[in-house]
Amino acid sequence: MTEAVQMWRGRAGRRGRSPSGTKRRADLEGPIQRAVVDRLRFELPGAIVHHSPNEVPLDGEDVRAAIAKAKRNGMVPGFPDVVVVLACRPVTLFFEVKAEGGRETKAQRKLREAATSAGHLWAVVRSQTEAVACLDAWGIDRRGVTRT
Repeated sequence: MTEAVQMWRGRAGRRGRSPSGTKRRADLEGPIQRAVVDRLRFELPGAIVHHSPNEVPLDGEDVRAAIAKAKRNGMVPGFPDVVVVLACRPVTLFFEVKAEGGRETKAQRKLREAATSAGHLWAVVRSQTEAVACLDAWGIDRRGVTRT
């Protein structure tokens, strides 16, 4: 493992720093997102629950190249954090996970408008409880689904 990777993972005595040595921001959304994904997979066992990584965990010189490559590979700016494809309904559920105080970006608002105009469902959630409340509000039946 290279020294840069070791530093990124908090080894080599530089905890909390990126490979370039700058301070990393705390990951406030990550724990919420993992809880949302786990809960949705539990509540909707027949569905596909997917996280689409639209962020590049780099900084400095490497970030520009990584973002350009991600865009060439099909990354869509503003794409939501969690996508749910239901087995029982022809609608896709989109969840944008935000930490307390976080707001949708302009790109996220634009994509939300396009998705909801096409009949899909979109919500900004700050907890797994809010995600389940959305399922209920949208009339997504979680009962009687066989767990596999």
